[in-house]
Amino acid sequence: MKLAPAGSGLPNFERLFIKNLLVPTIRIFITWDIALFLLQRELKIIDKILKPINEDLLTKQIIIDRTFAIEDDSRQYSINMVLEHLEIAGNKVKNIIETLSLEKEFEEDVKIENVKPKLNNKNQYESFKKFYQNYILFINSLDKKQSKMRKKHPWFIEFNNFEWSVFMYMHTFIHRRQIEAIIEELK
Repeated sequence: MKLAPAGSGLPNFERLFIKNLLVPTIRIFITWDIALFLLQRELKIIDKILKPINEDLLTKQIIIDRTFAIEDDSRQYSINMVLEHLEIAGNKVKNIIETLSLEKEFEEDVKIENVKPKLNNKNQYESFKKFYQNYILFINSLDKKQSKMRKKHPWFIEFNNFEWSVFMYMHTFIHRRQIEAIIEELK
């Protein structure tokens, strides 16, 4: 089976649904604190579902069926590759939030293909947990003003610092579902 290349994007219906319905709805109903609470809930779920998984299975690549908001080339990941992607993308988002919070322009071009996993390391879960501990400390220490400066997501619209923090929750939720699909296939 040949998968579409990295950065090919989502099917139009999904992309437009997220861009025109999901993102505007979330802007209305979620706050900084709710976004962080929901992110922490996702991290607890990931921890719970990974505890019983044999360490050797964490690096086993599996092809899963397409799931909502998962790009085609990302369907052939291991659990550790998903965790690596979440950490790479999370670092990028953290840098964007930090820059926008200072009302500065984030000049680097954000590309989906640049946040893809490359290593499939055995100790990825520990690195993932450490990153998110630091991210949570960062968000808790951040002045919760919404920036006027924005940075465009490659598939959607321009987000300010707050909207990128909400994206962290949504992104983690989407990839937690991917991890569950991988676990299902491993059975």
